[in-house]
Amino acid sequence: MTLPTFAERWILWFALLGPAVVVALHLYDRMRRRQLTARLGELPVISRVMSSASPRRRVVKTILVSLGVALIAISLARPTIAGKRDVELRGLDVVIAVDVSKSMMVDDVGQTDAMRQKDIEGTRLGRARELAVAVIDELPGDRIAPVVFAGAASHFPLTEDAEVAARFLYDLGPNDLPPGSNLGEVFRVSRCMLRPDLYEDLGCARMSRRGHGGDPLNGESLDPKGFETRPEDEAIQLKQERGKAMVIITDGGDPEADVVKEVATARELGIAVFFLGVGSTAGGLVYDLDPITGKRTTPKHDEHGATITSRRDDAAMIQLATAGGDDKRYLVASAQGEVDPMPLVDALRVVNRGLATKKINEQRDVYQPFLFAGLMLLVLEAAIGTRRRQRYPEAS
Repeated sequence: MTLPTFAERWILWFALLGPAVVVALHLYDRMRRRQLTARLGELPVISRVMSSASPRRRVVKTILVSLGVALIAISLARPTIAGKRDVELRGLDVVIAVDVSKSMMVDDVGQTDAMRQKDIEGTRLGRARELAVAVIDELPGDRIAPVVFAGAASHFPLTEDAEVAARFLYDLGPNDLPPGSNLGEVFRVSRCMLRPDLYEDLGCARMSRRGHGGDPLNGESLDPKGFETRPEDEAIQLKQERGKAMVIITDGGDPEADVVKEVATARELGIAVFFLGVGSTAGGLVYDLDPITGKRTTPKHDEHGATITSRRDDAAMIQLATAGGDDKRYLVASAQGEVDPMPLVDALRVVNRGLATKKINEQRDVYQPFLFAGLMLLVLEAAIGTRRRQRYPEAS
Protein backbone atom coordinates (compact mmCIF):
# COMPACT_ATOMS: atom_id res chain seq x y z
CA MET A 1 0.00 0.00 0.00
CA THR A 2 1.35 3.41 -0.97
CA LEU A 3 1.72 5.80 1.94
CA PRO A 4 0.58 9.38 1.39
CA THR A 5 2.98 12.25 1.12
CA PHE A 6 2.23 15.84 2.08
CA ALA A 7 2.58 18.94 -0.07
CA GLU A 8 2.61 21.26 2.99
CA ARG A 9 4.48 19.22 5.55
CA TRP A 10 4.98 22.11 7.96
CA ILE A 11 1.23 22.19 8.65
CA LEU A 12 1.54 18.71 10.18
CA TRP A 13 2.93 20.40 13.29
CA PHE A 14 -0.58 21.75 13.89
CA ALA A 15 -1.86 18.17 13.86
CA LEU A 16 0.28 17.62 16.96
CA LEU A 17 0.07 21.02 18.61
CA GLY A 18 -3.70 21.44 18.09
CA PRO A 19 -4.77 18.38 20.13
CA ALA A 20 -2.12 19.20 22.76
CA VAL A 21 -3.61 22.68 23.22
CA VAL A 22 -7.15 21.25 23.43
CA VAL A 23 -6.08 18.75 26.12
CA ALA A 24 -4.23 21.46 28.02
CA LEU A 25 -7.35 23.67 28.02
CA HIS A 26 -9.44 20.74 29.24
CA LEU A 27 -7.09 20.11 32.17
CA TYR A 28 -7.00 23.81 33.01
CA ASP A 29 -10.80 24.00 32.96
CA ARG A 30 -11.04 20.94 35.19
CA MET A 31 -8.62 22.44 37.69
CA ARG A 32 -10.49 25.77 37.80
CA ARG A 33 -13.80 23.99 38.37
CA ARG A 34 -12.39 22.14 41.36
CA GLN A 35 -10.98 25.36 42.81
CA LEU A 36 -14.33 27.19 42.48
CA THR A 37 -16.25 24.25 43.95
CA ALA A 38 -13.93 24.18 46.96
CA ARG A 39 -14.50 27.88 47.58
CA LEU A 40 -18.29 27.55 47.50
CA GLY A 41 -18.38 24.64 49.94
CA GLU A 42 -20.98 21.86 50.32
CA LEU A 43 -24.12 23.94 49.90
CA PRO A 44 -27.31 21.99 49.00
CA VAL A 45 -27.75 23.95 45.79
CA ILE A 46 -24.16 23.23 44.71
CA SER A 47 -24.61 19.53 45.42
CA ARG A 48 -27.80 19.48 43.36
CA VAL A 49 -26.08 21.22 40.40
CA MET A 50 -22.99 19.05 40.56
CA SER A 51 -25.01 15.84 40.59
CA SER A 52 -25.91 16.27 36.86
CA ALA A 53 -22.39 17.19 35.75
CA SER A 54 -20.69 14.49 33.66
CA PRO A 55 -16.86 14.47 33.72
CA ARG A 56 -16.91 11.55 31.28
CA ARG A 57 -18.80 13.59 28.70
CA ARG A 58 -16.26 16.38 29.00
CA VAL A 59 -13.46 13.89 28.38
CA VAL A 60 -15.30 12.49 25.34
CA LYS A 61 -15.85 16.00 23.96
CA THR A 62 -12.18 16.81 24.47
CA ILE A 63 -11.15 13.66 22.61
CA LEU A 64 -13.52 14.45 19.72
CA VAL A 65 -12.26 18.04 19.40
CA SER A 66 -8.63 16.86 19.54
CA LEU A 67 -9.17 14.30 16.80
CA GLY A 68 -11.20 16.75 14.70
CA VAL A 69 -8.52 19.43 14.90
CA ALA A 70 -5.82 16.87 14.04
CA LEU A 71 -7.71 15.57 11.00
CA ILE A 72 -8.44 19.07 9.69
CA ALA A 73 -4.76 19.98 10.09
CA ILE A 74 -3.80 16.84 8.16
CA SER A 75 -6.19 17.79 5.35
CA LEU A 76 -4.68 21.28 5.20
CA ALA A 77 -1.25 19.68 4.74
CA ARG A 78 -2.58 18.33 1.39
CA PRO A 79 -1.96 14.59 1.61
CA THR A 80 -1.34 13.03 -1.80
CA ILE A 81 -0.73 9.52 -3.05
CA ALA A 82 1.12 8.46 -6.18
CA GLY A 83 -0.98 7.01 -8.94
CA LYS A 84 -1.22 6.54 -12.66
CA ARG A 85 -3.67 7.99 -15.13
CA ASP A 86 -4.34 7.35 -18.81
CA VAL A 87 -4.17 10.47 -20.94
CA GLU A 88 -5.10 10.82 -24.58
CA LEU A 89 -2.49 12.15 -26.99
CA ARG A 90 -3.62 13.63 -30.28
CA GLY A 91 -1.34 15.26 -32.77
CA LEU A 92 0.27 15.52 -36.18
CA ASP A 93 3.77 15.09 -37.46
CA VAL A 94 4.26 18.22 -39.57
CA VAL A 95 7.12 19.33 -41.79
CA ILE A 96 7.23 23.11 -42.17
CA ALA A 97 9.55 24.00 -45.04
CA VAL A 98 10.54 27.61 -45.75
CA ASP A 99 12.03 28.68 -49.08
CA VAL A 100 15.23 30.73 -48.50
CA SER A 101 16.25 31.19 -52.13
CA LYS A 102 17.27 34.64 -53.43
CA SER A 103 13.80 35.32 -54.82
CA MET A 104 12.53 35.25 -51.24
CA MET A 105 14.55 38.41 -50.58
CA VAL A 106 12.20 40.42 -52.82
CA ASP A 107 10.61 43.26 -50.86
CA ASP A 108 7.11 43.22 -52.34
CA VAL A 109 5.45 42.57 -48.96
CA GLY A 110 4.95 44.86 -45.97
CA GLN A 111 6.62 44.73 -42.60
CA THR A 112 4.71 43.58 -39.55
CA ASP A 113 5.07 45.24 -36.16
CA ALA A 114 7.32 42.41 -34.99
CA MET A 115 9.55 42.81 -38.05
CA ARG A 116 9.88 46.54 -37.37
CA GLN A 117 10.82 45.93 -33.76
CA LYS A 118 13.50 43.42 -34.80
CA ASP A 119 14.66 45.63 -37.71
CA ILE A 120 13.83 42.91 -40.26
CA GLU A 121 13.31 44.00 -43.85
CA GLY A 122 9.89 43.59 -45.41
CA THR A 123 10.92 40.68 -47.60
CA ARG A 124 9.10 37.50 -48.51
CA LEU A 125 11.56 35.55 -46.38
CA GLY A 126 10.95 37.72 -43.33
CA ARG A 127 7.21 37.29 -43.73
CA ALA A 128 7.51 33.55 -44.41
CA ARG A 129 9.55 32.99 -41.26
CA GLU A 130 7.15 34.95 -39.10
CA LEU A 131 4.20 33.11 -40.58
CA ALA A 132 5.89 29.73 -40.03
CA VAL A 133 6.56 30.55 -36.38
CA ALA A 134 2.96 31.73 -35.93
CA VAL A 135 1.73 28.41 -37.34
CA ILE A 136 4.04 26.44 -35.03
CA ASP A 137 2.70 28.36 -32.02
CA GLU A 138 -0.82 27.28 -32.98
CA LEU A 139 0.07 23.58 -33.06
CA PRO A 140 0.65 22.57 -29.42
CA GLY A 141 1.07 18.84 -29.00
CA ASP A 142 2.19 18.34 -32.59
CA ARG A 143 5.72 17.34 -33.60
CA ILE A 144 7.36 19.81 -35.97
CA ALA A 145 10.22 19.18 -38.40
CA PRO A 146 11.57 22.53 -39.67
CA VAL A 147 13.17 22.58 -43.12
CA VAL A 148 14.84 25.39 -45.04
CA PHE A 149 15.55 24.95 -48.73
CA ALA A 150 16.95 26.57 -51.82
CA GLY A 151 19.06 24.52 -54.24
CA ALA A 152 19.26 21.93 -51.43
CA ALA A 153 17.35 21.30 -48.22
CA SER A 154 18.54 21.40 -44.62
CA HIS A 155 16.35 19.86 -41.95
CA PHE A 156 15.93 19.35 -38.22
CA PRO A 157 14.32 16.12 -36.89
CA LEU A 158 10.77 16.03 -35.63
CA THR A 159 10.59 17.72 -32.28
CA GLU A 160 7.97 18.73 -29.72
CA ASP A 161 10.07 21.78 -28.81
CA ALA A 162 8.41 24.63 -30.70
CA GLU A 163 11.13 27.09 -29.71
CA VAL A 164 13.89 24.94 -31.20
CA ALA A 165 11.91 24.45 -34.42
CA ALA A 166 11.30 28.19 -34.77
CA ARG A 167 14.93 29.06 -34.08
CA PHE A 168 16.12 26.66 -36.79
CA LEU A 169 14.07 28.49 -39.42
CA TYR A 170 15.91 31.73 -38.58
CA ASP A 171 19.39 30.20 -38.37
CA LEU A 172 19.89 29.49 -42.08
CA GLY A 173 19.47 31.88 -44.99
CA PRO A 174 20.15 32.22 -48.73
CA ASN A 175 23.94 32.28 -48.31
CA ASP A 176 23.95 29.00 -46.37
CA LEU A 177 22.51 26.83 -49.16
CA PRO A 178 23.20 26.37 -52.88
CA PRO A 179 21.30 28.76 -55.18
CA GLY A 180 18.07 27.73 -56.81
CA SER A 181 14.82 26.26 -55.56
CA ASN A 182 14.81 22.46 -55.52
CA LEU A 183 11.28 21.45 -54.52
CA GLY A 184 11.92 17.82 -55.38
CA GLU A 185 14.60 17.62 -52.70
CA VAL A 186 12.26 19.21 -50.18
CA PHE A 187 9.64 16.51 -50.71
CA ARG A 188 12.18 13.72 -50.52
CA VAL A 189 13.64 14.99 -47.25
CA SER A 190 10.19 15.64 -45.80
CA ARG A 191 8.71 12.24 -46.55
CA CYS A 192 11.82 10.52 -45.25
CA MET A 193 11.37 12.28 -41.90
CA LEU A 194 7.64 11.59 -41.76
CA ARG A 195 7.91 7.92 -42.77
CA PRO A 196 11.11 6.50 -41.23
CA ASP A 197 9.57 3.03 -41.54
CA LEU A 198 10.20 3.29 -45.28
CA TYR A 199 13.65 4.76 -44.82
CA GLU A 200 15.44 2.36 -47.17
CA ASP A 201 12.63 2.03 -49.71
CA LEU A 202 12.35 5.77 -50.27
CA GLY A 203 16.03 6.30 -50.99
CA CYS A 204 16.63 8.31 -47.84
CA ALA A 205 20.05 6.85 -47.08
CA ARG A 206 21.74 10.19 -47.79
CA MET A 207 19.98 11.76 -44.84
CA SER A 208 21.73 11.84 -41.48
CA ARG A 209 20.13 9.71 -38.77
CA ARG A 210 21.96 11.30 -35.84
CA GLY A 211 19.82 11.94 -32.78
CA HIS A 212 16.37 10.62 -31.91
CA GLY A 213 14.18 13.69 -32.45
CA GLY A 214 12.28 12.07 -35.29
CA ASP A 215 12.02 8.56 -33.91
CA PRO A 216 8.56 6.99 -34.01
CA LEU A 217 6.48 6.96 -30.87
CA ASN A 218 6.24 3.62 -29.08
CA GLY A 219 3.21 1.86 -30.43
CA GLU A 220 3.38 3.30 -33.94
CA SER A 221 3.40 0.84 -36.80
CA LEU A 222 6.98 1.75 -37.65
CA ASP A 223 10.16 -0.26 -37.55
CA PRO A 224 11.59 0.26 -34.02
CA LYS A 225 14.93 -1.36 -34.85
CA GLY A 226 17.77 0.66 -33.38
CA PHE A 227 15.50 2.92 -31.36
CA GLU A 228 15.57 3.07 -27.59
CA THR A 229 12.29 1.86 -26.12
CA ARG A 230 10.58 3.64 -23.28
CA PRO A 231 9.85 2.02 -19.91
CA GLU A 232 6.61 0.07 -19.83
CA ASP A 233 4.98 2.66 -17.57
CA GLU A 234 5.71 5.41 -20.12
CA ALA A 235 4.87 3.40 -23.24
CA ILE A 236 2.49 5.03 -25.67
CA GLN A 237 -0.29 2.79 -26.90
CA LEU A 238 -1.28 3.81 -30.41
CA LYS A 239 -5.02 3.71 -31.04
CA GLN A 240 -5.00 5.55 -34.35
CA GLU A 241 -1.87 6.41 -36.37
CA ARG A 242 -0.72 10.03 -36.22
CA GLY A 243 -1.45 12.15 -39.24
CA LYS A 244 1.38 13.35 -41.48
CA ALA A 245 1.52 16.69 -43.24
CA MET A 246 3.90 18.95 -45.16
CA VAL A 247 3.66 22.71 -45.37
CA ILE A 248 5.74 24.34 -48.13
CA ILE A 249 6.07 28.12 -47.78
CA THR A 250 7.44 29.56 -50.99
CA ASP A 251 6.87 32.12 -53.74
CA GLY A 252 6.53 29.47 -56.45
CA GLY A 253 8.26 26.62 -58.18
CA ASP A 254 8.36 24.87 -61.51
CA PRO A 255 5.99 21.86 -61.61
CA GLU A 256 8.59 19.65 -63.24
CA ALA A 257 7.90 15.96 -63.74
CA ASP A 258 10.12 14.84 -60.84
CA VAL A 259 8.52 17.36 -58.49
CA VAL A 260 5.00 16.28 -59.44
CA LYS A 261 6.09 12.67 -58.94
CA GLU A 262 7.37 13.47 -55.45
CA VAL A 263 4.07 15.19 -54.56
CA ALA A 264 2.13 12.16 -55.83
CA THR A 265 4.37 9.85 -53.80
CA ALA A 266 3.68 11.85 -50.66
CA ARG A 267 -0.04 11.58 -51.35
CA GLU A 268 0.22 7.80 -51.79
CA LEU A 269 1.99 7.57 -48.43
CA GLY A 270 -0.89 9.33 -46.70
CA ILE A 271 0.92 12.65 -46.28
CA ALA A 272 -1.23 15.75 -46.69
CA VAL A 273 0.63 18.43 -48.66
CA PHE A 274 -0.10 22.14 -48.24
CA PHE A 275 1.41 25.05 -50.14
CA LEU A 276 1.48 28.59 -48.82
CA GLY A 277 2.33 31.29 -51.33
CA VAL A 278 4.13 34.46 -50.20
CA GLY A 279 4.82 37.58 -52.20
CA SER A 280 2.64 39.45 -54.64
CA THR A 281 1.56 38.90 -58.22
CA ALA A 282 3.00 42.34 -59.08
CA GLY A 283 6.40 41.08 -57.95
CA GLY A 284 9.63 42.93 -57.30
CA LEU A 285 13.30 43.06 -58.16
CA VAL A 286 15.65 40.23 -57.27
CA TYR A 287 18.89 41.39 -55.64
CA ASP A 288 22.34 39.96 -55.31
CA LEU A 289 23.36 39.31 -51.72
CA ASP A 290 26.43 40.19 -49.76
CA PRO A 291 28.25 36.87 -49.17
CA ILE A 292 29.09 37.80 -45.56
CA THR A 293 26.14 39.74 -44.19
CA GLY A 294 23.45 38.27 -46.44
CA LYS A 295 22.06 41.76 -47.07
CA ARG A 296 20.81 42.83 -50.46
CA THR A 297 23.30 44.75 -52.60
CA THR A 298 22.43 45.50 -56.25
CA PRO A 299 19.59 44.31 -58.50
CA LYS A 300 20.27 41.06 -60.30
CA HIS A 301 20.44 41.15 -64.14
CA ASP A 302 19.92 38.50 -66.77
CA GLU A 303 22.27 37.76 -69.69
CA HIS A 304 20.70 40.63 -71.65
CA GLY A 305 21.35 43.15 -68.89
CA ALA A 306 17.70 43.50 -67.86
CA THR A 307 16.77 43.46 -64.18
CA ILE A 308 15.21 40.22 -62.99
CA THR A 309 11.71 40.41 -61.53
CA SER A 310 10.13 37.70 -59.39
CA ARG A 311 6.38 37.24 -59.00
CA ARG A 312 4.35 34.85 -56.90
CA ASP A 313 3.56 31.90 -59.17
CA ASP A 314 0.03 30.87 -58.25
CA ALA A 315 -0.55 28.71 -61.32
CA ALA A 316 2.45 26.47 -60.65
CA MET A 317 1.55 26.05 -56.99
CA ILE A 318 -2.06 25.18 -57.78
CA GLN A 319 -0.81 22.54 -60.21
CA LEU A 320 1.36 21.01 -57.48
CA ALA A 321 -1.47 21.16 -54.94
CA THR A 322 -3.72 19.37 -57.42
CA ALA A 323 -1.09 16.64 -57.78
CA GLY A 324 -1.22 16.36 -53.99
CA GLY A 325 -4.93 15.63 -54.16
CA ASP A 326 -6.66 18.96 -53.57
CA ASP A 327 -6.08 22.31 -55.27
CA LYS A 328 -7.67 24.01 -52.23
CA ARG A 329 -4.56 23.10 -50.25
CA TYR A 330 -2.80 26.00 -51.91
CA LEU A 331 -3.27 29.06 -49.72
CA VAL A 332 -2.01 32.59 -50.24
CA ALA A 333 -0.51 34.58 -47.38
CA SER A 334 -1.50 38.23 -47.09
CA ALA A 335 1.17 40.53 -48.48
CA GLN A 336 0.34 43.45 -46.19
CA GLY A 337 -0.61 43.86 -42.55
CA GLU A 338 -0.08 41.37 -39.75
CA VAL A 339 0.41 37.71 -40.62
CA ASP A 340 -2.62 35.48 -40.12
CA PRO A 341 -1.75 31.80 -39.55
CA MET A 342 -5.32 30.66 -38.94
CA PRO A 343 -6.32 29.71 -42.53
CA LEU A 344 -3.41 27.27 -42.67
CA VAL A 345 -3.92 26.13 -39.07
CA ASP A 346 -7.60 25.45 -39.76
CA ALA A 347 -6.64 23.44 -42.85
CA LEU A 348 -4.18 21.36 -40.81
CA ARG A 349 -6.80 20.69 -38.15
CA VAL A 350 -8.88 18.85 -40.72
CA VAL A 351 -6.09 16.28 -41.14
CA ASN A 352 -6.49 13.17 -38.99
CA ARG A 353 -4.52 13.88 -35.83
CA GLY A 354 -4.25 10.30 -34.63
CA LEU A 355 -4.94 9.01 -31.12
CA ALA A 356 -2.72 7.38 -28.54
CA THR A 357 -2.92 6.77 -24.81
CA LYS A 358 -0.15 7.01 -22.27
CA LYS A 359 0.04 6.23 -18.59
CA ILE A 360 1.45 9.13 -16.63
CA ASN A 361 2.43 9.35 -13.00
CA GLU A 362 0.47 11.82 -10.94
CA GLN A 363 -0.01 12.82 -7.32
CA ARG A 364 -3.68 12.70 -6.35
CA ASP A 365 -5.02 14.78 -3.49
CA VAL A 366 -6.68 12.69 -0.78
CA TYR A 367 -7.47 15.41 1.74
CA GLN A 368 -11.26 15.03 1.38
CA PRO A 369 -11.72 12.04 3.77
CA PHE A 370 -9.59 13.72 6.45
CA LEU A 371 -11.47 17.00 6.15
CA PHE A 372 -14.90 15.33 6.18
CA ALA A 373 -14.05 13.16 9.20
CA GLY A 374 -12.63 16.15 11.08
CA LEU A 375 -15.71 18.29 10.49
CA MET A 376 -18.07 15.44 11.45
CA LEU A 377 -16.21 14.95 14.75
CA LEU A 378 -16.61 18.64 15.56
CA VAL A 379 -20.32 18.49 14.73
CA LEU A 380 -20.69 15.40 16.93
CA GLU A 381 -18.83 17.12 19.75
CA ALA A 382 -21.16 20.11 19.54
CA ALA A 383 -24.19 17.79 19.82
CA ILE A 384 -23.01 16.19 23.08
CA GLY A 385 -24.00 17.99 26.25
CA THR A 386 -21.84 18.28 29.36
CA ARG A 387 -24.58 17.10 31.74
CA ARG A 388 -26.22 13.72 32.03
CA ARG A 389 -29.97 13.41 32.16
CA GLN A 390 -31.70 12.58 35.45
CA ARG A 391 -35.06 10.86 35.60
CA TYR A 392 -36.22 12.79 38.73
CA PRO A 393 -34.01 15.90 39.00
CA GLU A 394 -36.21 17.36 41.79
CA ALA A 395 -35.23 14.47 44.05
CA SER A 396 -31.59 15.44 44.06
